[in-house]
Amino acid sequence: MAAAYQNQRRPIAVIAALAFVSFFIWIVVLADKAYGTPWWSFIDQIPLGDKIGHLGLVSTLSFLCNLAFTSWKSGRPSCRFTRTTWILLLILTVEELSQAFIPHRHLDVFDWTADVAGLAIGQMTARFLSIRSPGTKAP
Repeated sequence: MAAAYQNQRRPIAVIAALAFVSFFIWIVVLADKAYGTPWWSFIDQIPLGDKIGHLGLVSTLSFLCNLAFTSWKSGRPSCRFTRTTWILLLILTVEELSQAFIPHRHLDVFDWTADVAGLAIGQMTARFLSIRSPGTKAP
């Protein structure tokens, strides 16, 4: 019965993750084409708003993708990045580095640092919820 519960949740998590990945790509495309200013100009009014935005977006991305695409095993240490998180780290690093070559974007190591923190928070949250749900063994 617990396995059936897990199997019912997995498609919902995959759909949510893919929808958020699409949203995330849309945000990057808007920023790359300099069309994002009307959408997120309010962020400049908030102290560290850009970093908080990176943290929130990447935490959500990591959470949903880890929930959808990671199989949690009870013996695996929780302090290591999952394969899903490593893939996201690679993609986000390339995206951050690409900003050095786009005229109206700027490469910022603190944006990347917020991304890494978001990856860790999202993965830890997904793991915590996964091991707490019915049908999953706690480590």
